[in-house]
Amino acid sequence: MTWLTILALGLAPGPPPDVAALPDFALENFDGRPITNAVFEGKTTIVVPTYAKCVFACPIVTLLLTQLDAELGAPDHVQYLHVSIQPEADTADEILSHFEDHQIDADRDRRWLFANGPPTEIQRLLAATGIEITRTPVEGGVFIEHTIRVFVVGSDGAIGATFDSYFWDEEKMRNALQPPPDGV
Repeated sequence: MTWLTILALGLAPGPPPDVAALPDFALENFDGRPITNAVFEGKTTIVVPTYAKCVFACPIVTLLLTQLDAELGAPDHVQYLHVSIQPEADTADEILSHFEDHQIDADRDRRWLFANGPPTEIQRLLAATGIEITRTPVEGGVFIEHTIRVFVVGSDGAIGATFDSYFWDEEKMRNALQPPPDGV
């Protein structure tokens, strides 16, 4: 039996790039909905690079995000955007399986997004945010490492906070997730 990926570990993060906002992008959600920068309008969005078949780091961040969401009371203004680092392997079925493993009903709770798209578009977006990926062939699969970085993007598309760990500072995260002021 062969397997595609055995493990994903985080590369030591370099300094985050000096970017105030994510670059323009055009991706697609697991259910076919387009995901562009317009997804940020009226929401605060936690953006994480991840992939559905990962067996180590990516499930940890999804678990931590579900715990954070529960602690916050599942606020309508907060959404979660996973960006695939493995676009060829992240099929809709794999993505739904990943969400189901974390008791997320992404069909009903549309705040949970998993963006995929052409590898060149994904790579352009990730490179602009300082996310590096290495893929090392190993017997039976590929060992994947990627930069661990979590972004909180405001309703205006600006990056409000960046975390170089899945174990973010709780106070800084809660402050970054405050609802936008009325009229914004």
